[in-house]
Amino acid sequence: MKRVIILLLFTLMATVLFGCQPEKAAVEVEEAKNGLEAEELLAEGEIAKVELSEVKGVNPLVYDDTDELEIFRDLFSSADKEPGIVNMGDPEFYLKVIMEDGEKRYLNLWLGGEGETASLMNIEDTHTVYTVEADIQGSLAGLINK
Repeated sequence: MKRVIILLLFTLMATVLFGCQPEKAAVEVEEAKNGLEAEELLAEGEIAKVELSEVKGVNPLVYDDTDELEIFRDLFSSADKEPGIVNMGDPEFYLKVIMEDGEKRYLNLWLGGEGETASLMNIEDTHTVYTVEADIQGSLAGLINK
């Protein structure tokens, strides 16, 4: 009889302990998800120059003026990572971002129409897209169409 009671108590304790674990895992998953949402398109660092071209690397427009670079800083810092995996067509523009330390980063840009959001993609992560609000997209479109 003692063995049955001990076995039942052991089973009850094991069930209670195992029942608590998924909640902790859910918290860890939520924390990881929040960390991904906060991920920025470009890591910290000062932008020295941006080259923009319609055909990859051919006849790029070079932006190195402080005011022009400020528009790009706003663009990159306000880009929101979209959930899920994406499959995009060919980009409208190719960006080559050169940082102060000489590091180069390559992005694809879909500008969108007036009042629409723009989309950016790091070429090293082609399954993730970042969107930018229409007002910032408008500033960038104005800069490109100068």
